Amino acid sequence: MKKSSTSKTVTAKQVKTIKPVDQPLAVKPWYVGTALWLKAVLFIFAFILYGNTMKNGYSLDDLYVTYNNPVVNKGIKAIPQILSTRYINLNAEAGGTMNFGYRPLAKVMFAVEHQLFGEDPATSHLINILLYAFTLLILFSILRRLLPDYSIWFPFLVTMLWAAHPVHTEVVASLKNREELISFLFALLALQSFITFAVRNSWLSLLAGALLFLLSIFSKSSTLPLLAAIPLTLYFFTRADFKKIAITTLAMLMVLVAAVLFVKFFLPQGNRPMLFSENPLAFEKSFFLHISTGMYALLMYLKLLVYPHPLLFYYGYNTIPVVGFLNIWVILSLALHTGLFVYAVLKLRQKHLLSYAIFFYLIVISMYSNIVKPPAGILAERFLYIASLGFSIAVIYLIFRLLKIQADKTLGSSQVMKAILVLMVVLIPFTARTVVRNRDWNSQISLFSHDIAYLNHSAKANFIYATTLKTVLIEKLKNEGNQGFSEQQVDKIIGLLEQTVKVYPGYFEAWNSLGEMYTMMKNDNEKALEYFNRAVKEKPGYAAGWYNLGYIYFQKGDFTEALTNFRRASRLDTADLKTLSNLAACYHKTGQIDSAVITNSQIIKQKPEVILPYINNASYYLSVKDSANAITWLEKAAVVKPDNMKVTGVLARYFSRKGDKEKANRYHQLYEKAQAKK
Repeated sequence: MKKSSTSKTVTAKQVKTIKPVDQPLAVKPWYVGTALWLKAVLFIFAFILYGNTMKNGYSLDDLYVTYNNPVVNKGIKAIPQILSTRYINLNAEAGGTMNFGYRPLAKVMFAVEHQLFGEDPATSHLINILLYAFTLLILFSILRRLLPDYSIWFPFLVTMLWAAHPVHTEVVASLKNREELISFLFALLALQSFITFAVRNSWLSLLAGALLFLLSIFSKSSTLPLLAAIPLTLYFFTRADFKKIAITTLAMLMVLVAAVLFVKFFLPQGNRPMLFSENPLAFEKSFFLHISTGMYALLMYLKLLVYPHPLLFYYGYNTIPVVGFLNIWVILSLALHTGLFVYAVLKLRQKHLLSYAIFFYLIVISMYSNIVKPPAGILAERFLYIASLGFSIAVIYLIFRLLKIQADKTLGSSQVMKAILVLMVVLIPFTARTVVRNRDWNSQISLFSHDIAYLNHSAKANFIYATTLKTVLIEKLKNEGNQGFSEQQVDKIIGLLEQTVKVYPGYFEAWNSLGEMYTMMKNDNEKALEYFNRAVKEKPGYAAGWYNLGYIYFQKGDFTEALTNFRRASRLDTADLKTLSNLAACYHKTGQIDSAVITNSQIIKQKPEVILPYINNASYYLSVKDSANAITWLEKAAVVKPDNMKVTGVLARYFSRKGDKEKANRYHQLYEKAQAKK
């Protein structure tokens, strides 16, 4: 290593110390030197890793941002709506709504893609690969800039290792997770600008960095830990004083506050209830259990970095159990992480590269440790996307130390080959694992069917897979009739739902789905009744469960019990028209005609264009021989749907018998007009 500017001798201590950046790296023109070829390799490597995703279709959660998304499908016309609304807005499992987040940039990209290419998953996957390739190029450039005295092969090998890590497949192979790609991409561009500010004192670069960091946050909040990691980077790799680092931090904080205020005051109120099946720590009051379980999760993250198998589409309860400090894995995790942290602190003043790698990893992963705030799913591979950079730096550093190669010197070809050959021990299996894993992401079914063998302890994963298969089966029955029926498929769905409630007996939606499978597919209403009762026992406020109980009792001819259950469902969900319609039918069956008419009138108030409640009210009055009121409702129906031949035909015959030629002719003409169109 070159001598320090403040010392005339080189000590062992200084050999491990990072030399700060005094000036931006003097990079040769793009068409000259080794850097061009290494960048070309990185760009091509992105396609080697993820090129096969272009054969994939849409997969898990893509409907939130692209596939069949009613907003995105409007194309560029949807951009104002996307920019002014929440990220997710849908019915929640708990029977309410989920309306949360603000991640407009990925949805805007997909809206533009839809405008240009329609629903074309191959093009969308290609764009994901290109975004990943650009991320590699920018990351490589930043590492070169931060390590100007290091051989170019050091940042190159770090970037190659980071690129190949299989935990990134959830980000790149999943279209929904494009938000992670562009969030980190903007964060890297922001870091570049902040480095320029620190080195050149360029206030324009500070402003650019702040705006890029804002775009990163508006892509996804995964980069929030960089509020600490970017100042840490400036401290380690530049000669920026406390004032410049503080100004940089303040700039990022200001745009974060601006983003929070925008969401708070200019967007609809957010609502994101956490479910027990997603993360039981959200319901755990013991701070000590949060810490101990968080340490268990952190150990699983380290395990995935070192040995990325199995890779899973979802974790949740009970893949990571809630455990105390006496758990052997918690003790091991505490020992490992404490050791890493202490080492990093001891080497902090030296600005040791390994100290930086450890701090970077710990800072970024802390957001997903379950200690700060329980994330949905407890653990996810995408949470390691940015944090794995610290791991990659550490691994390459240790390889160089193992081979006794000084990274701050010009390396001979034999030294480079040694480093590459050792790295290949990791790089080749990582690359192969990534390419193979991409195939699992071909579709939801392919992903779920592959991963479910490793997910016996995940209640939500089993439920997601069962629900997807159930939807496919129902669609086949609609399109193909009995030919679409598969007893084997029915039993598979039931088996997945039974595994769901075995892991988590409180999973009320799974009990409800079991009931639906038994009544729809097995015609076993007694078994269905048992499951629906269990659903409402676990969740008394679950409207769908009470509705299904009402449906079963209605089928059994017990209209009084059906009425009781439909009433409960209606009180819990006053806007559900299906419940109101069945409630009206129950009132009719129990002789409460006025109540039946009033209930149908509630439907008409919500959906005046729907003809069925008008006809139902007419039939209710006819059942008690009140033809005058029946005809009144049929005339209202004819106003709503004048082309309904059954209604106009009945009215024409009725008024003809009554001698009302004017009305008889009017409805007869409507009848003939509708018949002519038919």
